[in-house]
Amino acid sequence: MHPLRRILCVLFLFLSASLSAQDEPQHDFIISAQGHAGYILGQHNYINYLIKGHIYAGEINYMFRTNGKKQWQQIHNYPEIGICGVHIYLANNEQLGTVEALYPYTNIRLNKQSKKLATNLRLGFGLAYVTNPFNRVENHKNNVIGTNWNGFVNLRYNITRMIGKSWRVDAGVGLSHASNGAIKTPNLGLNMCTINLGAGYVFGNKDIVLKHDTIAKLKRQWHPSVILVAGIKELMPPGGNKYMAYGMQVNFNRTLNYKNKIGGGVEASYTTATAKHLENDSIFNYTAADILRLGIKFNYAFIMHRISVPVEFGVYVYDKRNIDGLFFHRVGLRYMINKHLIANLTLITHWAVADYFEWGLGYQF
Repeated sequence: MHPLRRILCVLFLFLSASLSAQDEPQHDFIISAQGHAGYILGQHNYINYLIKGHIYAGEINYMFRTNGKKQWQQIHNYPEIGICGVHIYLANNEQLGTVEALYPYTNIRLNKQSKKLATNLRLGFGLAYVTNPFNRVENHKNNVIGTNWNGFVNLRYNITRMIGKSWRVDAGVGLSHASNGAIKTPNLGLNMCTINLGAGYVFGNKDIVLKHDTIAKLKRQWHPSVILVAGIKELMPPGGNKYMAYGMQVNFNRTLNYKNKIGGGVEASYTTATAKHLENDSIFNYTAADILRLGIKFNYAFIMHRISVPVEFGVYVYDKRNIDGLFFHRVGLRYMINKHLIANLTLITHWAVADYFEWGLGYQF
């Protein structure tokens, strides 16, 4: 079965179960459809030959509106939570194929509460299936995606206008990214910028009743943490061996409010892929000091209840081989399992090139 059909079948079953579970829904939910038009961002000159024209996409969304029963919903001005299935035509079926993605997301309201108009920031993380990845025999010109299955990120600025109590119109502009985090090369990744326009319908309760509680002011304080991570990466050329990467991050973050925290940190990383680079350069008498990298960084994180979205910018202060350049960046997700324990899934990059996914656990003091 075609991947798009699989995604649509999953969505259909999900929606059917929701509808059949209750003849008259007690909670409102929204189904919307969006159309997209845009282009692939050519972050490197040597991928421009893959860009053959404008890209187009269609998506289906199932979402519900929060009503403030939990404090974090009030703090974030009653966001919408949803799941999206999207089909993206890349204007190059021969070398790129299409992208079929399924991902959960949240619409974070940016303006004050209004029944008619909402401006939202949409954050989504999920999975994407690229139908025509690199193949050394049949598709060697695709130098951006090396696997069918990839991670998918969507960031979108969206405006919603209600028409009556049931219908809504959505318009916005967004950026989507698909890559496998160098688990398999090539992995430059697909960066897609699109504008969107669509409509949605509200099922169930039309008038959502919002709960308003007095929220205590959050005390600003520092939260040190230590996170241990590990990842896997593959070096060029495609089809080579996999190499392990390890890291330890020491962060010092200060909460500004319930939504934001900033800070800094230091970190050390060690990847066996660097040893392979040295051997390729006929350097065999190396030590751990030749592979170790030390960095300092600036941290920012957007917080939504237990989930945080870190965005970090750093510089290597010790890197004898300087294979990836001076600067590094990090984005991803962290989840507070309890008051102290942190689950980590982040992607470390060097400018526009993804290095590897970091899976790990941490402790916040």
